Amino acid sequence: MRRLKFYLNYLHFAVLGWPFVGLSLNHKLCGLVMSDLKTKELPSIESSHCVKHLKRHLGRIGFGGEDQRLKEVCQDQIEAYFKGQRRTFSVPLIMIGTPFQKRVWQSLLNIPYGQTATYSQLAAWMGNPRASRAVAAACKANPLPIFFPCHRVIGKQGLTGYSSGLPWKQYLLSLEGACW
Repeated sequence: MRRLKFYLNYLHFAVLGWPFVGLSLNHKLCGLVMSDLKTKELPSIESSHCVKHLKRHLGRIGFGGEDQRLKEVCQDQIEAYFKGQRRTFSVPLIMIGTPFQKRVWQSLLNIPYGQTATYSQLAAWMGNPRASRAVAAACKANPLPIFFPCHRVIGKQGLTGYSSGLPWKQYLLSLEGACW
């Protein structure tokens, strides 16, 4: 039996000179691909961390046209965030992942703007203090960085990786005025 093919729509936009590509399913954002912070180059969309994650969970996917309506909302809200005018988002989102990953991503919303938490703290808040490595893996798999703020999660010894690159994590934490 062949798996259903899901069609994702693109949202190409730039904020303060950085290109982004959003991916939507049924007019809900399900992925965000961020450009390299320094070179401003986008990775190949097909081989991006985000698309690989979505393929793992959706199976066969195809790509349709531009989701203009969602693009404008997404671009406006990310731009306001980068300008310090927005701390939360109201973009319609759809979480695509395992039930545990979704719990972790939802828990990220409890870390206030400008603050950080460790992976072990997040695991404890979720009721499983020994799951810090699983929490870290779920953060790494997050296809919606910024919207589910995994950049606010750090290791016990300080900054650790970020799916869009450590320079982005440092930039976002600095933008929010967070200490790490």
